[in-house]
Amino acid sequence: MYKNGKYPSVTAVLGILRKPALEWWFKVNTAEFCDAESKKGREVGTIIHSIIQASIEKEEIKFETEYDQEVLMCLNGLTKFKKEHPELKFKRAEVEVTSEKHGFMGHLDCLGEEKKELVLVDWKTGKCDVGKVGKDGLSKEKEIPVIYPEHMYQVAAYVAVHNEQFGTKISQAKVICFAKDKPVYTYLTIHKPVLDRMFQEVFLPALSILKYQQEEENANGYNSKRSGIGSGSKTDGNGGRKSPSLPAGF
Repeated sequence: MYKNGKYPSVTAVLGILRKPALEWWFKVNTAEFCDAESKKGREVGTIIHSIIQASIEKEEIKFETEYDQEVLMCLNGLTKFKKEHPELKFKRAEVEVTSEKHGFMGHLDCLGEEKKELVLVDWKTGKCDVGKVGKDGLSKEKEIPVIYPEHMYQVAAYVAVHNEQFGTKISQAKVICFAKDKPVYTYLTIHKPVLDRMFQEVFLPALSILKYQQEEENANGYNSKRSGIGSGSKTDGNGGRKSPSLPAGF
């Protein structure tokens, strides 16, 4: 067990990795803009997850939000995806998993089925930057939203832990990113050899680093306060500077 007697989550483990695109986003925008976009991203992402879960479990769908246009765009993207990919059937949503072997936990979005094979599905929301113009006066709009490396590392960990915990043989994962400003989506399939490599060479080393940091904090945390480490800035509980909340899709 780690901090607070719990295993770290997959997202906490990946939180120690650098994210150049996100760092640049924070650099070129104001704190107020980043906070507002982060709030919007979290709420829209949560609603989309809830809608998909309710759809899978055949429950009534209800939600209220001030970001109705963003939610509508994502839903249009979802409708388009389901029409274009009828071969992928969504079977179960929101599955909690724990790896006793490696000591981490997670909450995966969905288990699906394709050609009678179990697959793992993860939802993301992003933006195409519709209407955004660069300093050169040219449009910065993208055709589809971006899927970032950390999204792939995340599903690699989910596949590994699900196979460990339930004895399954999931050999592929799907990352689907719905745009909040355009009725489109990005669809990426990652197969077992790549998933295994990302789990072994990226996720597990990140887990080892986080474990070391937390053990060091638990043993010597009082020294940080005494020596003034982190003075003048808020910390995230792991001795690092606290960044603004990540917007959904990053």
